[in-house]
Amino acid sequence: MTTSTDSIASSAVLHAWRPMFWEPVSGTGERILVGVLYEFDGVVGVSRFIRDESLDGMFGSQAVGARRLIEQALATYVAISEQQIENLAAASNAYMGIIPGPLRRTSAKSLPDLLRTAALLYSSMASLTKIEDLDQADTPLPEEVNRRFSTEVRDLVVMQRPEFTDFFGRSAPLVPGGHRVKFGFASHRALIHFSVVHPLRISASIRDARARLFELQRARELTTIANALLIGATSRNDDVTLGDKQRAAVASARLEIEAEADAARLRFYPVTSAREAADKVLEVA
Repeated sequence: MTTSTDSIASSAVLHAWRPMFWEPVSGTGERILVGVLYEFDGVVGVSRFIRDESLDGMFGSQAVGARRLIEQALATYVAISEQQIENLAAASNAYMGIIPGPLRRTSAKSLPDLLRTAALLYSSMASLTKIEDLDQADTPLPEEVNRRFSTEVRDLVVMQRPEFTDFFGRSAPLVPGGHRVKFGFASHRALIHFSVVHPLRISASIRDARARLFELQRARELTTIANALLIGATSRNDDVTLGDKQRAAVASARLEIEAEADAARLRFYPVTSAREAADKVLEVA
């Protein structure tokens, strides 16, 4: 069982870590745990705890900027720690609204074990192990979540290839004379839809992905574009803010969507970040 330094034997291997808090409005004292800075087996790293859905719920359309700020600040703390002899001991000052918590040392058999301990000690997100039994009425609808994800991907792609701007959000009819359907990305080389496998709305996410696969399949039949794919944002397999049941449900959903894409001779690419999705768009487009 994982324990803190207050109760472990002196002969145990201890791994250093710091909880990293974010103060969205400076001076208010309201802090949110956004990640953990750690040193495990001599390697310094960081794990972002706050989920995209939480930022979306708090900041709406401004969540993209908040997410980038948090990720940049956490990456900076890793760089600072790697340059110091004492590693995490040097990462004690606030930066970009991120405030390091106390330096702790914990005995853990693996990195996920260490991160799980941090979540239980500092994050209310640990209660997500039973969230699947709660009312999901307040969960953002898949279309809203998809739109935010595709917008962030578009911004990242356009930063590198401004000429791709007009390819995002293009529409085309799926039947002669029918209503036009908007695609995430459409160029002469590729048709792309974006989706999100929401850990709290698995069934709705699968239905949404299935509908997008149908649109891709139909559009490919009406055009000469053979490169049609669905890029789906999913949680990481080691996401400690999700319970075992949720991680298993997300993994099962990925497999089901992939099987349906294969049956339609389409491609499904699961990604864990907008950056990874943007790289895939740049690769195929």
